[in-house]
Amino acid sequence: MPSFTRRVPAQRAAAGAAGTAAASPTAATAAAQNLEGTRPSPSAPGLRLLPTGIGSLDDLLGGGLPLGNVLTLLSPDPHTAWARLVARHVAAQGAVSRQRIIVLAERGDARAFVDGLPWVEGRDDAGSESETEGGADDGRTRIAWRYDRMAKFQTTVGSSNLAANTTIPADVRAHLESKGQIVYVDLPAADTVSASIVALAAALDTPFDGVTRVAVPDLGGIEWGRLSSTDITRFLVSLRALLRPRAASAVVTLPPRLSQNSPDNTSPSEWVTSLAWSSDACITLAGFGTDPTLAPVFAPAHGLLTLHSFPTTHHLLAPTTRHSTLLGVGGGAGSGGAGENNLGFRLKRKRFVIETVHLGIEGGSSERRTEPPAVSGVVRPERTQAKVGVEVETDAAEPTPAPPPSSALPEPAAKPKKVRAKVRFGDEPEAAPQPHGHAHGHAHGHSHAGHGHSHSARVEIRHDRPDLYEF
Repeated sequence: MPSFTRRVPAQRAAAGAAGTAAASPTAATAAAQNLEGTRPSPSAPGLRLLPTGIGSLDDLLGGGLPLGNVLTLLSPDPHTAWARLVARHVAAQGAVSRQRIIVLAERGDARAFVDGLPWVEGRDDAGSESETEGGADDGRTRIAWRYDRMAKFQTTVGSSNLAANTTIPADVRAHLESKGQIVYVDLPAADTVSASIVALAAALDTPFDGVTRVAVPDLGGIEWGRLSSTDITRFLVSLRALLRPRAASAVVTLPPRLSQNSPDNTSPSEWVTSLAWSSDACITLAGFGTDPTLAPVFAPAHGLLTLHSFPTTHHLLAPTTRHSTLLGVGGGAGSGGAGENNLGFRLKRKRFVIETVHLGIEGGSSERRTEPPAVSGVVRPERTQAKVGVEVETDAAEPTPAPPPSSALPEPAAKPKKVRAKVRFGDEPEAAPQPHGHAHGHAHGHSHAGHGHSHSARVEIRHDRPDLYEF
């Protein structure tokens, strides 16, 4: 027996084992195993996870949003509402799974939030998306048939039964409201943060046999009044404490002005870090509305996604780093484990997906960045051969005159002169060019104006340096 093993008497050990056996399979644990619309965590089977309605987001959260956790979504782009779209997917998945939805917002805003929930598409609209939108091709490969069985390159994982182009029907919404599965909690007039937590606690204590999803759209918006950064972080921490012992989870979105800058003018990095520490998971969805030049660079993505914190309930290490395929930092299925991937998102014709982002071959564009040269030529290597003692005498070539104008008559072409070749052996001295009777400072390769005679220039090829020519 090792020295660090503690020795326990047999009676105490038996009593401790009996107490553990009596406490582990409690009624609460058995009920948690049967919660509808949940799934077990891959690394902690006793922990239940809630699907978010977006398969790729579930992958980034380690399988789903754990019960008792708060997901904070930031969207700094004022021209888009990506955070609200993701929050609607989370709430709509709860409605499809027969779970309760509590919306904490002003009455009109809460009703508009529920009216825009995506819904399951009908059979008439069923069908795969086009190839340009990322849909799969049902046909077989027409060429290179030997690669037909190979898996296609994918930039995302998971799937969803919710269609972004279909909203919840009015009769279904009215039916869920009458059954108490959609509950609206109005914002109090005074002491917004503390009174909102009290109102949420009262709504959560209402008997319901199932899981509850809480949605807080635009925390700190105009309807909330003037909230400081301390008020916002205090609300998030209080919401976590309220949901931790209950079978419920929450999704919170912040308006664009608070998604990057705090109300107290602190640095953006410190503000986002405080939001990440106050929540269980914090994600930024930055659209390209403020900088349109990024859209063609990262096409076809509609924005970039950044994860600031991961859920770590019942874990020392976030399950995302172990099980996420998209993030790519762990040894999960399909992940290389070489480093964190760049992530982006895009809204297809029917689906909202999160996928890896990378630049194309031409630097982010599918077309050529530069035009081909106007004149193209082929460079051929020069051939040099050593010819021993070959001496070529030829007349000086006349310079090619410029083409005459159309009005001028063409002159007859000059008769080519005969080329004479002489053989010189290596022991003979090199022939020197014949001097002329007049001195001038230009070469002999052309005829001189004003001279009444013509002469020939000698071209000598040196046997020791075949690449040099002497004129």
